[in-house]
This record gives sequence, C-alpha cells and structure tokens, in this order.
Amino acid sequence: MDVTCVDISANDLFEYSNGHFLRDERLQFQKRRVTFDLRKLCDVVASVSDGSPVCSIDKMEGGFSKALLMTTENGTEVVAKIPCPNAGRAMYTTASEAAVLHYVQTSTSVPALKVLAWSADASNPVGAEYIIMEKAPGIQLFKVWANISAVDRLGLIKKLTQLEKQLASIHSRAYGSLYFRHSILIDSERVLLDSSLDPSAMFCIGPSCGSAWTDGTFPADISSDLDAGPWSNLLQLGIALSRRSVARTHLPVAGNFPSHLQGTKQDHVCLHNTAKSLLQRLTERSHLWQSSKPTLWHTDLHMGNIFVSEDDYTQITSLIDWQSTSISPLFVQVRWPEFLKPPEDYPQGFVHPKLLSNFEELSSDEKEVALFKKDQAGNSKAYEVATYLNSHEVYAAGWQVDNALRELFKRIGDTWDDGIVPFRTCLIDMCKNWEHMGFQDSCPIHFNASEIAIHEGQAKDYKRWHDIQDIAQRYLDTDTEG
Repeated sequence: MDVTCVDISANDLFEYSNGHFLRDERLQFQKRRVTFDLRKLCDVVASVSDGSPVCSIDKMEGGFSKALLMTTENGTEVVAKIPCPNAGRAMYTTASEAAVLHYVQTSTSVPALKVLAWSADASNPVGAEYIIMEKAPGIQLFKVWANISAVDRLGLIKKLTQLEKQLASIHSRAYGSLYFRHSILIDSERVLLDSSLDPSAMFCIGPSCGSAWTDGTFPADISSDLDAGPWSNLLQLGIALSRRSVARTHLPVAGNFPSHLQGTKQDHVCLHNTAKSLLQRLTERSHLWQSSKPTLWHTDLHMGNIFVSEDDYTQITSLIDWQSTSISPLFVQVRWPEFLKPPEDYPQGFVHPKLLSNFEELSSDEKEVALFKKDQAGNSKAYEVATYLNSHEVYAAGWQVDNALRELFKRIGDTWDDGIVPFRTCLIDMCKNWEHMGFQDSCPIHFNASEIAIHEGQAKDYKRWHDIQDIAQRYLDTDTEG
C-alpha cells in the first residue's frame, strides 16, 4: 500500500499532535492517543469509494477525535473520524453519532454529513471505532465571516434559526441519546421514537453517551446503581444527575479549588438531598412542560463547525461535529451560538442596540471597542429576533425560562467537579425567584440569612478564583486542561 500521509508519519497518526499541555501532559496525551490498523482503515474507505485505493491522508487533529481526510485515486475525498479515549463512553459515543447524523440527514433539511460506513466495535479489523463520512461541502464560516456584509450576515442567521426550528419540532419521548435500534440490545434501555418520526422503527433513545457517564469514572460498587438513561421525565433526569454527582464524591477532588469552595463530601450530599424536594415540585409545574420537552440539538455551533457556500455565504452547506449530541430538555439545549454571544450589558428583548451616550467623548481606541460591541450586539439581536419569529417555542425556552432553572440542570450532575458554590447559587436563586416562576405556594427549600451571607462571600471568592484562571488562560493561550 503506497499512501502519502501529508506532513506526518504513519505512526504519528495515532498521537496527539496539536500542541502541548502545561500540566499532566503525559496523561493528556494518553487520553488523546488511539491506535488502529491503517491498512484496514484504507480498505474500508476503498470499499465506499468504488474500490479506488487511498492515495493520501491529511490529519485534522481534534480534542476528542482523530479526523483524517482521505483521498482515493479516483479523486473521492472522505473523512474518517476515530474517537479518542476521552471522547465518551466506548461504543455508545460512536453508535450515537452515526445514528444522529443519519437521522438528521435523512429526516430533516438540516445539512448533516452523510455516513458512508461506521463501526462502534473496537474489535473490528481496523482495531478502533470509526465513522467514515463524506467531506463537508463549502467553506468554514470563520474563514469568510469578516467578508460577509451585514445584510448577508442577517440572512445567514435567519437560516440558522430555521434549521434549529426543525430540530425543536422533533418531539422525542425520552431524554438520553439517539441510536439505531439494533445498537441497544436491552429492551429496558431503549425507547422507540414516535412512528410519525420514525415509520420504520429504525431508531431509539438509549442511555446517555456523554463522557460524564464513562465506565470506570465511578467506584465499581457504585456505578451499577447509576442510571444513565433513557429517562422518561424531567424528575427522573434530575434525580439521575444528582446521584451521579453524589457518586463522584467517592473520588479524589478533580479541581484545584480552595477547600471552602470545593465543599466536603457531606456538604455535597446534604445539598443534593435538599435539591430533591425542589426537583419534585419543579416537575409538577405544567407550564414548564413545553419548554422541557426532550429535544435533539447541536450545542456547539461555533464558526469552525458551520460550513457555508463559497458562492452564497447565506447558504449553510453543512453543520459538523455532532459527537455526544444529547436529547435533553429544550430549555437546557437552547443557547447562543458561540459567535453570536452578546456582549455585557446586552439589552434583551425588542430593543435595538445603541452606541454609548458619550460615544463622541471617547478616545479613538475606545470608539473602536464601542463600535465592535455594537456590531456584536447587533448580530446577537438578529439571532434573538429571528429565533422569536421562527419559533415561539424555542424563544420561550431560551429567553423566558428562568435562568436559575437552566443553571440547576446544567450544574446538578457535576457539582464535585465544579465545586459546591455554583450549585448552591442555583438553589438560592430558585428560592428567590419562586413566585416569579409561577408557583403560588411556598418554596419547599429554604436558606436563612446567615447561610445566604456566608454563601455570598464564597460566591465572590469563587468568581475571583475563576477570573484569575481566565486571565492566566488568556495570557498563556491555553484552556482549562492546560
């Protein structure tokens, strides 16, 4: 086999080659190293390319997968994606991604890539899980964004919200991850889609494929008691996430928080016990049901994952990287795309962003920053308004559900890793906003003035700690893993 590996040796295909880590580098490299039989992988690619052999390979390193652009002698270009050990649960992560891509590509007009071949069984001839998919057509948005006019940016943003509306219209029966039905063998671990969504009964909702549920993450005597889904209602989901957090208290502390911000094992257990009564009451709230419906959503829409037509920048040709996509409550899923996040002091609602009242008094550098923020706010406003016009349902879930509720479900499953402060903040905010959220009777949990005062001091310390981390990461051009 004569294959050219562009700018990299065949053995280096297995290693992480996108830089270094400032801490735990050996461990970080191990989490991103995966071996496989290159010849067998090329055979699979040839089988979906009319038998034409692979003649060149270009590696595109990711944080959770190896992505190989493989070109055959007849000019066919495909992408082979091989998950690293840190990608998520073995078998489940690949099986779910393949199913999501196929479902979205065949059942909606959302431009997902076509899957040509896949295997979630690492004992296959390739020696690793893989997905072979078509190469994304078009050009990545970050390469052309600066050249797109304001009018075309508006058109692009409208198209994006129209695609998201389609995803929101898929009414699933449970929370979890999407799979082909044959991938989940245990009947109790799968819930079929409604026949209107899946007439051939090809798909099902199964256990979460998220890395937080990875086998071996928890003590052996505890992991068997955890419920990774699927979950039929919001209460089951919340309780399962809470139990996951409590189970992690048996492990060494993962973060580098000061001890008073991390909290003791007993602190976490007590706070989760407090949260259970709150979860029970929340799930009884009927006007929350529409915003909490199980929804498939792309939660990582940055400009590298969006491809547009080179001839018309308003046309989205592909959304890539659906790995670890979940079916979760709509109010948890809806979020600002990374490149459309609003600046500070963003005026939510139907208010047009304006320049500062003292704009003319600013220095030239300050004016440049102010104009940038106004432009940023304008893009955010376009997304917010387009979402409202395209789907009141999505808008209500993203902009009208109390943020404390959203944060509660984002935080409750990872309190041991995130420290106890953000979780306690959610619960205190829920108490404060109880009536505003539509409840007529008293909140089932309570914090006295002394507890709130102590917490507010810890919250300030927690923010300062994170601010220092953010400054260090920006200065060192790194992320939370170093």
